[in-house]
Amino acid sequence: MAPLSEVRASNNQLSPATVPAVSVFVGATAGIGKAALAELVSTGFPLRTYIIGRDEVAFQPILRELQASNPSATLIFLQGEISLLAEARRLTDIILSRESSIDLLFLSSGFLPFTGRQETAEGIELSTAVAYYSRLVFIRRLLPLVQAQAAARRATQGLSSSFRPRVVNVLAAGAESADLFLDDLQLKEPGRFSVPSYARHVATMTSVSLKRLAEQSENKDVVIIHHHPGLVSTDLFRKSWGDQWDSGKQQAGPPARADIERSTPAEAGERSLYIMTSAKYGGDGVPVGQGQVAGSTVQGTSDRSLLCVGDKLETLDVGGVLDSLAESGAADTIWDYTNTLIGSHL
Repeated sequence: MAPLSEVRASNNQLSPATVPAVSVFVGATAGIGKAALAELVSTGFPLRTYIIGRDEVAFQPILRELQASNPSATLIFLQGEISLLAEARRLTDIILSRESSIDLLFLSSGFLPFTGRQETAEGIELSTAVAYYSRLVFIRRLLPLVQAQAAARRATQGLSSSFRPRVVNVLAAGAESADLFLDDLQLKEPGRFSVPSYARHVATMTSVSLKRLAEQSENKDVVIIHHHPGLVSTDLFRKSWGDQWDSGKQQAGPPARADIERSTPAEAGERSLYIMTSAKYGGDGVPVGQGQVAGSTVQGTSDRSLLCVGDKLETLDVGGVLDSLAESGAADTIWDYTNTLIGSHL
């Protein structure tokens, strides 16, 4: 476990060489993403950040506050509906046309489908589209820019930056399972869709896909992280219920472990900045403190595979379940089905 004191000590050591100079945030207009963005911007260092969201006008007051906290930051809002794969492609097209490399892709969009199964205009289950399929479009289309930054850093032997480019995907690491409907990954069949079933499937599909990407040779110098933030006191429940919300539903979420980490949005933002920048994850960044241990990938290595980071900021040993999914062919089924769904948008 990494206590907040460790997190803050690491974040206090940040310098221009250990923060992402160019970043993209998907889902940063509220909740954990917004808090993580605020923590990064408030470091005061020169940086350029793309913020993907649905409503630029509504976000303007927050954007002005962020800009005031760091006049040297360039903050670029790109408006779009990230539940739609075509929109994810359009938004990434904009970034690809403007940038030759990026240091960080941070994704945290999502909600809990308390009101039942819904589909987007593209025929994909809505909550899974936001939390998984759309994110995979962003990741796979922008990974070449992250790879380019890793290559540039390698060419200078890290002299210009000790920040290792990374992808941070905030969702549900540790909830992976072999209990899946492989013939119905969108959970269309009656009786199969529920919040726990959704959570189990989306967590597993995320780790399977990110592990495959992390182990590709072209991503050997990129850190790819799947993070579970624990329980954060955002307004996620209220937004997930929509117009069906009432105060009695506050405790109606899916079951959680008794020892799960609980935090405020501000604390979650600090923890997110730590994950973005600490050498604990991937070996480069703010040095790991005395007596602290660097994290391991799901393969037990220091890099070149997926890092699953739990709610206590520990790296999780989920290699067993991911290996069993690979051995049974389930991982290939997930990867192939994902490619079928998103392939035309890559």
